[in-house]
Amino acid sequence: MWILKTILPFVFAAGSVALAGCQSSPAPENMTRNTMQTAPADLQLACATAASTKFGADHASVLPVSSSVLDGGKYQIILEAKGQRSTCLIDQAGTVLSLEKA
Repeated sequence: MWILKTILPFVFAAGSVALAGCQSSPAPENMTRNTMQTAPADLQLACATAASTKFGADHASVLPVSSSVLDGGKYQIILEAKGQRSTCLIDQAGTVLSLEKA
């Protein structure tokens, strides 16, 4: 009886892990992250650099947290530095059109 009480929880835990491994992931084209276009990395970096200059933040602390494509070949990039967010509007050529604190 003692052996059953000792081993039984491990058997259930192993079975739970095995069942959890059987769940299927959605196909890449059905994943949320892949359904929206994001700004190219070089444009995100250009916005982060502009924000660090404009707001006097350490370059390494300004990180893009999201981006999206707008009409006319423009991108909106949300940046964060030490808990403060800003919004950058940039065109395909890398020209920062606006940069404001959110």
